[in-house]
Amino acid sequence: MFFTREKQLLSLLFKNQQKFTTAQIAAQLKVSPRTIKADIKRLNDELGKHSCGILTKQGVGIWLDYSEAGEQFLKSVLFEDRDSVYISPETRKYYLAAKLLLHHGFTSMESLANQFYVSKGTVVNDFNELEDFWTKFGLIFIKKVKYGICVKGTEKQIRLALTDALKRAASKNDRISQKRLQMVFEKTDLRLMKEILQRAEERFQYVLTGVSFDEFMLQLAVMCERLANGCAMEEIEEFQEDEENRRMSFVIHFIREQIEVQMDMAIPDSEKNYLKICMQGLRYHVPMIREKEKNKIRQRAPEMFDYMMELLQGIDERYFLELSEDEELACSLFDHLECMVYRIQSKMFTSNPILDSIKKEMFFEYEIASYFISKLSRKFEIEVTEEEIGYVAFHIGASIERMKQRKKRKFCVTIVCMTGIGTSQFVSMKLKRLFPDLEIVRIISGNQAEGLKPETQDFVISTVPLNLDGIKVIYISSVLNEADVQKIQKCIEKKQNLEGTGASSFPFLSKYLHEEITILNCDLKSREEVLQLLGGRMVREGYADEGYVDSVLEREKLSETAVGSLVAIPHAFEGHIRKQGIGLLTLQKPILWGNEKVQIIFMLALSARTENNFQGIFGEVLEFTKDPKSIDQLLKTRKFSELELIQ
Repeated sequence: MFFTREKQLLSLLFKNQQKFTTAQIAAQLKVSPRTIKADIKRLNDELGKHSCGILTKQGVGIWLDYSEAGEQFLKSVLFEDRDSVYISPETRKYYLAAKLLLHHGFTSMESLANQFYVSKGTVVNDFNELEDFWTKFGLIFIKKVKYGICVKGTEKQIRLALTDALKRAASKNDRISQKRLQMVFEKTDLRLMKEILQRAEERFQYVLTGVSFDEFMLQLAVMCERLANGCAMEEIEEFQEDEENRRMSFVIHFIREQIEVQMDMAIPDSEKNYLKICMQGLRYHVPMIREKEKNKIRQRAPEMFDYMMELLQGIDERYFLELSEDEELACSLFDHLECMVYRIQSKMFTSNPILDSIKKEMFFEYEIASYFISKLSRKFEIEVTEEEIGYVAFHIGASIERMKQRKKRKFCVTIVCMTGIGTSQFVSMKLKRLFPDLEIVRIISGNQAEGLKPETQDFVISTVPLNLDGIKVIYISSVLNEADVQKIQKCIEKKQNLEGTGASSFPFLSKYLHEEITILNCDLKSREEVLQLLGGRMVREGYADEGYVDSVLEREKLSETAVGSLVAIPHAFEGHIRKQGIGLLTLQKPILWGNEKVQIIFMLALSARTENNFQGIFGEVLEFTKDPKSIDQLLKTRKFSELELIQ
């Protein structure tokens, strides 16, 4: 793959069939002679594999040398059919936006149409669809007879819009395609930019997420391309100096220095704070500085931290969790929220490549995150995207998993040993190492075993044969060999399986489904019709109050509740519930629910303050969506009494 400037250099040499000086080529391509020398070195690394190369001789010049096979290779590179790469209309309009934003001054519709092999009318239509895009970044789209078109705004507005347009245009398989980006950047080598960022990570021992790495590389490329066109950033207010910003300043100084040396361009001081803006919004696998004490983190923004903790406490009461007690969550979530608010206020919109999976596989965590963000966005007057809600859901999910580990069922055991303290300690320590989920409540001699009661332990591990009424005894050797370990493991697994057995596959759904709020095989055409019909039925039957349907519709505006496999779970955030129930509606044909097709609707009228209902119900619905036979059976059911969910 050759980049745009490299192709221009090859084309100049191939078409003219004459010798050039370095200065002549540099003047033609509007770069420095040093850059041309670096380009020639990189080109020859690839050209040498195809029987051709660029020759240089002092006092003679620079020319292209090739064999017959080399000539065919050069023609294939320089005159390849660009139209063979299909660009969708949605992608094309953002490429057009990027081309216009990169151009300094007016350009013509005809020029852009020629670049994309489309008609002028197509370009006009594409730009008409970008009206909301310009407004989003505060830009003004201008058309002038005899001049053409251009976009006006501050340098910051143009860069933010350009970054967003290129992310939309160049995304491929949930990552930004470097190859697609390089098509747009004529004066910035993305390979070098990537190497510079990797060196910065290694030197300063931080690691960006993949998405943030791509976005930062894109932001830097936009800066370099704009600077090359004579467009520097206007002065921006200085950042408050603290430990994090000081470390960030070292990183920025290193990156600036590397760009200046490696890419032969000057980065003015006015760009320093722009780079800090970019870095403030990044997400990290390994942060530059990670504070683990809540009190120190709170000092950065007391109002936001206190409100975050207030929301977590409210979630604990609402969903019967202990999020506010998790200090690790408080620290990591606050770090994320600070960056999130900054990104939103700066109009630096991040992507979340696994958002659909989060909404389907972590619906309970996503629901809590949606509730949390709805409160936070009203408090601080920000408009939060679904992508950001998805990232918050991960923090919530990690905390819930930590709580599960802390509350994980431990089996209590008594050790009976007859051969002294040394043996009993050996057995005890080895058991603790091999079975961390075992809790050794006591170590006794055989003479004391008769006083044991069934309720004081789950089973007994003994080095002597014992028969105890109502108590499982595992007889082991004093050396606790491999056969003994397997016996204990089987006993634990058997006990776990017995405790996990339930009477119904869907006990929560079975409990809250009712015939009077079930509508089967219905012929409706839209999400709104479904919500009005089923929600109205639930209001009439006394499950919800008059404000319920409007509240459900508001919840859908924040984030659609479709969870995949033709299923949606609409519900209100809080309040409006008179008695507990789940409305069920099935459709004759699927309808569009956001970006998903839906044919089965579980409409929740549940109080989150009833312990375990929400988490249990979301878990059961998720299991239901993974069973195609159950889905098919439900869609074929015509009577409430025949529902397998209530059997």
